[in-house]
Amino acid sequence: MDIQEIIKQLTAKFGDSFDITKVTDVLKTLDLKNLSFGDIVSKLGAQGLLENVNLDSVKGSVVDELKSKAGSMLGGMFGK
Repeated sequence: MDIQEIIKQLTAKFGDSFDITKVTDVLKTLDLKNLSFGDIVSKLGAQGLLENVNLDSVKGSVVDELKSKAGSMLGGMFGK
């Protein structure tokens, strides 16, 4: 995932409640190919760059996405 894609996802999820310039600067220092979107959000939150964002809701939605993906891959074994 490249920086522009991450910024698009952050903006879609959080609107304009974060400083895009500061977030971009931090993203440039990270090895993004080995991080999930949830990991990236956690790292940005830990650095105080997503102060106005409810990180618990992001963690919950990432878990829900993983459950949904696993369910579709395994033919609905996990239910909803």
